[in-house]
Amino acid sequence: MPTYKIKVHKQVKKFILSLNPDWQIHFRNKLEDLRYDPIRHPKLDINPMKGFGESVYRLRVGQYRLIYRVYEQELIIYLMTAGSRGDVYK
Repeated sequence: MPTYKIKVHKQVKKFILSLNPDWQIHFRNKLEDLRYDPIRHPKLDINPMKGFGESVYRLRVGQYRLIYRVYEQELIIYLMTAGSRGDVYK
């Protein structure tokens, strides 16, 4: 099974780096798992986003959410935004 490349928006990078080191490690572990199956990974809490078109998903990482788009043809996951549950959907 091919692995996906992850491309990160600067807001997501800034957000993850602003977290304490334990949460940063938690995010990195989830992203590593995501590379193998960004749509139906059995260990991850992934849901498709409604109203954003196809291939946009939400990954739950504890109290935080990560919104990303999957480009199947290029095997790319683009991390669009991340934040706390209340802020990320605005």
